Amino acid sequence: MKKLLSLVLPHKRPFMLALASLVMSAFFGAALIATLKPLLDQGLFGNTAKTEQTSQVDRVFSYQDELLQDLKTWVEDMGFTFESIKSSTELDFENPLPWALLVVGIFFLQALFEFLGAYTIGKIGLTVIVDLRQRLMDHISMMSMSFFKEMNTGDILSRVGVDVNRIRNAISVKLGEFVKEMALAVVSVIVLFLLNWKLSLTLFILVPLIGSPIVIFSRKIRKNASKSQTFLGQMIGHLKEVLVGIRIVKAFGKEQFESDKLKRTNQSFFKYALRELKFVTITTPVLGLVGITVIATFVVFGSIIIQTTSMSQGDFMVFVVFVYNLYQPIKRMARANNEIQQAAGIIPRINSILAWENSLPEISKPRRTAYFPDVREIEFRDVSFWYDGDQQDQPVLDKVSFTVKRGEHIALVGSSGSGKSTLVNLIPRFFDVCEGQILFDGVDIRDLYKRELRQTLAIVTQETILFNDTVQNNIAYGMSDVKEEEVHEAAKKAFASGFIDEMPNKYQTVLGEAGTRLSGGQKQRLSIARAIMKNAPVLILDEATSALDTESEREVQLALNNLMKEKTSFVIAHRLSTIRNADRIFVLDKGKIVEQGSHQELVNKKGIYFKLEQMQQGGFNAF
Repeated sequence: MKKLLSLVLPHKRPFMLALASLVMSAFFGAALIATLKPLLDQGLFGNTAKTEQTSQVDRVFSYQDELLQDLKTWVEDMGFTFESIKSSTELDFENPLPWALLVVGIFFLQALFEFLGAYTIGKIGLTVIVDLRQRLMDHISMMSMSFFKEMNTGDILSRVGVDVNRIRNAISVKLGEFVKEMALAVVSVIVLFLLNWKLSLTLFILVPLIGSPIVIFSRKIRKNASKSQTFLGQMIGHLKEVLVGIRIVKAFGKEQFESDKLKRTNQSFFKYALRELKFVTITTPVLGLVGITVIATFVVFGSIIIQTTSMSQGDFMVFVVFVYNLYQPIKRMARANNEIQQAAGIIPRINSILAWENSLPEISKPRRTAYFPDVREIEFRDVSFWYDGDQQDQPVLDKVSFTVKRGEHIALVGSSGSGKSTLVNLIPRFFDVCEGQILFDGVDIRDLYKRELRQTLAIVTQETILFNDTVQNNIAYGMSDVKEEEVHEAAKKAFASGFIDEMPNKYQTVLGEAGTRLSGGQKQRLSIARAIMKNAPVLILDEATSALDTESEREVQLALNNLMKEKTSFVIAHRLSTIRNADRIFVLDKGKIVEQGSHQELVNKKGIYFKLEQMQQGGFNAF
């Protein structure tokens, strides 16, 4: 409950309004029942109520309808004696219409406050969830790439989607229900003490017997809810992987393998969800058994009290009925508490993301607050890097040093795992160096705002990323006030305008999730058009032409040559034929630059680059 209230407390004023409304609803509910007694006497039993009041009370006790049983309780509770009712009836209730109007008025107030309380607390729940999802999105989007390496994407989606929605239900529905029933219980307790405080004290000695199952089961529910949601997140993550890679799954004939893999996680989810369900469903019957036992015990002790005090049997019966009425809200509170505890078990999963420290925090006082549209020099100075900062392993980059001047074209080659992609990922600060420095015009990039640093970069990755949006918005991603002519020009330079013009809505065509409606080559050309559109001074091309056929590669490579004029470029290439005209080629091996120079210089050395050149035949010189 404390964890849930911690989300609500920032909305203290509307929450207090909801509490007050629900309390008033409970009060008018009690007043409603109290006012029904005279109306029933006059409207149902006619004038006999004036002369046979005692017999009508006996008929109330003998009547089995719960409403009439509660009726006598509330009449007695409100301080009426049967003699005063008789007198009042003779004086004021010759015509039942005024009392009927009073009942309708009180019911209207009760309904009004109930609506106000339920609506207000429901609105609080919605506000909390909207704010919580936004906080999660803001926090997740600012995390470094190491966060996404450690967290399963499906688990993130489960926490932001499913978990947050269960918290919403607990706040909007169950918390309001809990507060309302608690208000009814408090009103009942007050009435019981007004009726007979000594007998009430005897009752409340037995109350811990009712509360103990709630406390025990709440802990079990909270624990198993947390575990079941963890496995649900794993299931969603696995399902996402299967859907994304469905072509590979089918190509390898591994449908049953993936289904069995999901089944194991699903069984673990079922195990803990079933335990959670067991404790949720057993709460009400156990509470009922304990409650009836308490009431029966109370009746036994109460009969002794009757014999030793002046309390009448009628008063005692009224007291017992009111005890029963107190027990009903407690049962409903227990049911609401079950779902609240389920949400409480989920909240730590949300908090664990919000508490995750960003390994790349934004600098508070940058050395430059407005970055320049040009970069004259980029320097790597004794840069070493380990993933997860584990310096006991072989470094991914080991004491790498070089300087790149404005407009220089640098190509990076090497075997898989040599450190090429890691090197270019350090430039936009997707990760921070473990040792050494990366300098832009003599300024450590850690002393710059990340946003302004990245504004100087345009990146085309080996894995093409497109969004479920229009062609135009994908090309002009993140840019405002863009003219259509500029988008069309960027598409032409990327040799993408041809297939775009063949689409049904041309540049307004929605591409679908991850651009699934396009071929690999088409997606890559749109990604290149996006880089052209940004027109940044530094380009990072990570296998930018890897998904293109020979003809498309030639056209796009020529476009990239025009784009890279007077721009600093880092190009990772698998086909050496595409980088022969690079100003310098860095050959990486085990995290070190083991060779560097022009194409011809490296061929003449007859080292690693020469061996790679010999293994690759054909190609074309388009750099």
